[in-house]
Amino acid sequence: EEVLRQLLPSGMEIPHSFEGVGHIAHLNLRDEQLPFKDVIGRVLLDKNPAIRTVVNKSGIISSVYRQFAMEVLAGEPDFNVEVREHGHIFRFDYSQVYWNSRLSSEHRRLVMSFDKGDIVCDACCGVGPFAIPAAKAGHVVLANDLNPSAVEYLRENARLNKVANKIECFNMDARAFVRQLVADGREFHHVIM
Repeated sequence: EEVLRQLLPSGMEIPHSFEGVGHIAHLNLRDEQLPFKDVIGRVLLDKNPAIRTVVNKSGIISSVYRQFAMEVLAGEPDFNVEVREHGHIFRFDYSQVYWNSRLSSEHRRLVMSFDKGDIVCDACCGVGPFAIPAAKAGHVVLANDLNPSAVEYLRENARLNKVANKIECFNMDARAFVRQLVADGREFHHVIM
């Protein structure tokens, strides 16, 4: 922060936080900071040894697959990450799937609220931030996502975390998924959306 204070115009708000996703620092720069994005990215890269890539969100989440446009500000354009959350490993291409590290506590809180033996229906599972911990806690999980890349990474993450036998994966629209489970008479106790 001190280095940026010296390099950016006086009175400009200094970016003081970013979302860490594996080796990626994800920023949401304000419009007035954009002319200085290269310097901000370089400083973040230089001052954070674990960071190899600095990106700025350059658009809104507009895809049905919950992806957003991002621009590499500094470092290598490598979006394949490994994230560890509460003892679970998640691998994915950050440019192809939705991930929000700030929901880590919510993932844990929700899974801890399930009763033993509950079957969980995760209708928009992404790469598995709810499904993997729920399966690790002994629950059977019916996990679905519309994004085929997310489902592919969910399967990989289920194998990595040794819970592939507890997660049944689906790749369809969430509404159609829940309707299909009900039509098939599938039992479940919780729906995560």
